Amino acid sequence: MIPVAVLNSWYVENKDIFVSRCNEHEFDDSGRGSAEVTLETERYIVSLCAWDHNCCLDIQVLEIRSEESNFLHTGECPSIAEFKEHLNRFSVWFNNEAKENA
Repeated sequence: MIPVAVLNSWYVENKDIFVSRCNEHEFDDSGRGSAEVTLETERYIVSLCAWDHNCCLDIQVLEIRSEESNFLHTGECPSIAEFKEHLNRFSVWFNNEAKENA
């Protein structure tokens, strides 16, 4: 699988969670080998960007109140397995944050 397809599959698999926990959520495929998932909660704005070229993934989390931005991962992933692992770690973080702020 290629990164954009993996990101799309991940988004579809987790869409019920995003519907229940996000004010807004969107998957946007550029059609040119890149795609972005944007999630917005009461506390965070999150951007997950994937590029097929070099199997890249950027995960940026902006805390709305403090306007502090953190990158949970940036750049190339040596394999699709590692790409998926970064998405899985983000999912764990996102679910824990949602539980703590419920």
